[in-house]
Amino acid sequence: MTRLGFVVMLLVFTSCNSTLFTAKEDLGRLNQIAEIFLQGDTEKAIVEMEDYLNSFPNDDQAWTILGNMYEEEDRIDEAQAAFESALKLNPRKFEALTGLGILHRHRGDYDEAMKAYESALKIDGTYAQAYTSMVTIALKRNEDLKGLEYARKAYDLENTNPAIAANLAIAYHYNNDPENRDALTRVAEQLGYDKIEVLYQIYSGELTVRD
Repeated sequence: MTRLGFVVMLLVFTSCNSTLFTAKEDLGRLNQIAEIFLQGDTEKAIVEMEDYLNSFPNDDQAWTILGNMYEEEDRIDEAQAAFESALKLNPRKFEALTGLGILHRHRGDYDEAMKAYESALKIDGTYAQAYTSMVTIALKRNEDLKGLEYARKAYDLENTNPAIAANLAIAYHYNNDPENRDALTRVAEQLGYDKIEVLYQIYSGELTVRD
């Protein structure tokens, strides 16, 4: 997940009720940790979050955020443990389920990844991050129309997220629709997507999302 995606996730978290969330000042501390992460000091953010969880081990939101921080650092086993801790506290934590799906995808276990995303969507069918995560797997499986369907659904739900716009552009590319691909590429760039050069490498064939 990109750092911008992390901010979006945190905003969702702080507007919802957690299972055993503590007090308003703890939200402030989580936002402080998020700011450290946004500034690029992931290691410090992780240390701060681990310390926070020593004080508030029943905060499923914090466990989920920590899982995403670990995933950002490719600490996959630790990320899985963090997501599983969140789900033990709150089995309906669809953000943690989506995080597990991303880890399964990293490991190449696409069936388990899809199961995790589908489970997340059964809890919240409007969670765009789950839909956009399904795009890559569909394209890897040469299921291009399904990938486009997932990408459109994600964009319909959340059209201000640059990564979601970029994934829709990629889906259009693999469905041989350069006009819409280029339009969504411009949208992603306008929204601040920071990997535009990667999109053009995919379009040129230099890179591929296929296995």
